[in-house]
Amino acid sequence: MKYILEINKLTKDFIPPLSFTKLIKLDFTHQRPIRALEEVSFSLKRGGTLGILGPNGAGKTTLLKIIATLILPDKGSVTVNGYRLGIDDDKIKSFIGMVSSQERSFYWRLTGRQNLEFFAAMYNLKNIKDKIKKLLNFFEIDYADRRFDSYSTGMKQKFALIRGLLNNPELLLLDEPTKSLDYAAALNLRKFIKENLIKKKEKTVIFTTHHIDEALDFCNLFMILHKGKIYGMGTLEELRQKINDSTAGLGEIFVKLTEGP
Repeated sequence: MKYILEINKLTKDFIPPLSFTKLIKLDFTHQRPIRALEEVSFSLKRGGTLGILGPNGAGKTTLLKIIATLILPDKGSVTVNGYRLGIDDDKIKSFIGMVSSQERSFYWRLTGRQNLEFFAAMYNLKNIKDKIKKLLNFFEIDYADRRFDSYSTGMKQKFALIRGLLNNPELLLLDEPTKSLDYAAALNLRKFIKENLIKKKEKTVIFTTHHIDEALDFCNLFMILHKGKIYGMGTLEELRQKINDSTAGLGEIFVKLTEGP
């Protein structure tokens, strides 16, 4: 199968929560929905590394959550490895690993190892202890038996990445994984992802960020996502052709494609 991911006219609206003022006034009238994604369509070949660029509120996290079967779209279709979202969700989950900078699902009173054993059991994985041991060695982690709430932000992100790799996913979704890290920790994590997951082309990776340098460091394909719409997608050269500027940087391309008339 040529494409690991095919998305067609994906649309998602959210109804904003009621404000405190409306609750006090017992005003439960519906607010206008906010459109997070509007008719988003694209395909991704196996082994590709796609960087999705956009500011906060562009729809990046919503898009990844839909691909990961965490939320359903209002319209459109998603196909992962030939399986349809909303029909074959269990199959899709077996192909996907997701890592988020907003990870809140670890149990802080358990150790790092105990957390991983719990999540591995949820995947119904066999030889759990051996898989976890190999990943801990791979990440050079010797603090797995400490309580999770004692870890630094960088350590927690490493465990989030390990959890995303537990089921050996073919498609890895990285939602701003370095967002909460200091410069040194972010640099180390970026280096690890690049050298161990991307260069070896063992995974198809989608990486969201609003940092141009991260996208250039990781990716061979770029998507400009703004206000829920795709304004451009392709290699750096293809995006330069789109704006008729053979020397433009990625930041320049983003501004020219998203600026108003």
